[in-house]
Amino acid sequence: MRTLYLARHGEAAGDLTPGGREQALLLAARLAGVPLAAVHHSPVARAAQTAAIVAASLELPLRQSDLLADYPPYLPLASELPKAFAPVALAHLADYSDERRSGGPTLGTEVLAQFATPDERQDLLITHSQIVCWFVRAALGAPEWRWLGLDAANGGLTIIQYREHWPASLVAFNDQAHLPPELRWTGIPEERRAVY
Repeated sequence: MRTLYLARHGEAAGDLTPGGREQALLLAARLAGVPLAAVHHSPVARAAQTAAIVAASLELPLRQSDLLADYPPYLPLASELPKAFAPVALAHLADYSDERRSGGPTLGTEVLAQFATPDERQDLLITHSQIVCWFVRAALGAPEWRWLGLDAANGGLTIIQYREHWPASLVAFNDQAHLPPELRWTGIPEERRAVY
């Protein structure tokens, strides 16, 4: 069985903010004792900085992967989307540059082929909200467009297990129990934040 731990990078304004660095340290503390093989990360600075803090805290190797970069992993047609959601979703996708949109679907297929497979490893992926949500969508067998409308908070932890001859198991999504209330839900628009 493979257990994959995924986390969105810490809060950032270009580079990590002080809160983002604290989120990374708390994520590392949460994962202390987990027999991780490596920390894989996006090449984008905010993810690379988060990964460096976590890897240093846990004394793990760092592995950069373009497959974990900041891109839309699937570009739906308007006809695939619920009618009321289509304008919002398509406006969100328009925020991505043409370059990021054009390569996204290929990378989206490749990232699942690389990491969403059963084996004996336990790895941590530090990436971006849409990539975390893409893995969740795939684990649940939801339509490809369904990564849209999900949000992963900065420093939130998602855990998925992969076993041979068994569907993927979503163990946790966006778990922020390791973060104090003031560091939870960052990176998610105010109107979509949960309060607890």
